[in-house]
Amino acid sequence: MKKRREANHYNHIALGVDRVDYTKGIIERLKAIDRFLEKYPEYIRKFVYVELGAPSRTIIPDYRKLNEEIDRLVDEINWKYLSTPWKPIHYIRKKLSRSEVLAYYRIADVCIVSSLDDGMNLVAKEFLAAQKAEDHGILLLSRFAGAANELKEALLINPYNREEFADCIKYALEMSESEKTKRMKNLKSVVRTSNIYKWVYDFISDAF
Repeated sequence: MKKRREANHYNHIALGVDRVDYTKGIIERLKAIDRFLEKYPEYIRKFVYVELGAPSRTIIPDYRKLNEEIDRLVDEINWKYLSTPWKPIHYIRKKLSRSEVLAYYRIADVCIVSSLDDGMNLVAKEFLAAQKAEDHGILLLSRFAGAANELKEALLINPYNREEFADCIKYALEMSESEKTKRMKNLKSVVRTSNIYKWVYDFISDAF
């Protein structure tokens, strides 16, 4: 944990990595973080959330409206808790390189995947694969993401339930080191074994 703590000057960093889309639950996530800070003000100036949002379908009016709503909500939350030089939400709206995203995965204490309706959602598995043996990152994963069927040691959330979501963020931040280690070990084991070869084998076996 020493390396993780030296990598940033915040006590806790949460991360979201998304294509900006309605299905990803970004609005619900931001509202849950707002509620988390309302309920647990002891985390003000100690917690920061970083959203890596890759623009998507920006020529479509509904998607432009979604981007505007995200911008408005980020500004609203940051002004609500404004305390120079700290602000709770850092929104990076651009497509980053693989190495840049990996760096964020490595420094994050918590990765939040709050999909409202999703297939597999590879962000969850990328976050786990990026962790080294000594890392103790925590994955908060929507029950509605396909990856939830495999990653049962993640903290499963209902992104529509703001109170539960906020409480789960707090639980993740206060989780014991032994529980973090156990969960990460089991999750990384799933990622190692549930690869493309296993998928092909299962697919062919089911076909016959």
